[in-house]
Amino acid sequence: MSDTSKYDLFMDEIVSLEKMIQKFVAENQELEEEKSVLENKADNLVKENEILVLKIKELEKKLNSAEDGASVTSKTNLDISERQNLKSQIDDLIERIDYHIRS
Repeated sequence: MSDTSKYDLFMDEIVSLEKMIQKFVAENQELEEEKSVLENKADNLVKENEILVLKIKELEKKLNSAEDGASVTSKTNLDISERQNLKSQIDDLIERIDYHIRS
């Protein structure tokens, strides 16, 4: 009887090992699927990041060119009060020139 009980014991252990192996294989397949999904997501995020970096650089270039243009136009453009003051000074100079020409 001991032979049959040893045989049954070995068979039970073999069945238990089979179940453990099947569970391990199933978990391994799930992990491989998750890994491939995560790798695809990572690749997509890297591509999206590259696109966003290019957009940021383009916007920075536009901003810098706009700031340069604004600084040039702000130097040439005067406020309304400054324009009026400058006009009055020019009018005064024109009147003086006219006065000197007439005399």
